[in-house]
Amino acid sequence: MSKTYYINVKSSNLKDFHQIIKSLKNLGIIDSFGSVGELAREGTPISIEDLISVLEYSRQEVKEGNTLTSEEVKKQVESWTKKQ
Repeated sequence: MSKTYYINVKSSNLKDFHQIIKSLKNLGIIDSFGSVGELAREGTPISIEDLISVLEYSRQEVKEGNTLTSEEVKKQVESWTKKQ
């Protein structure tokens, strides 16, 4: 079963983020990835439908126990970068 995640990446970190994602794809951890653009830009409101969709998805993920602490994420990223 595949999962879809929404990740907000700072513009200043996009190059590093893309390298990490490409590495994860090469390792077989990620099936595919793509950008759907920005859900909202600073000063621009997000649509109610998009916001509700993200919230519902997030609630379901938490309900299913599909969460990681920030420490767990840091450890995984460190592990992946050491393998490169």
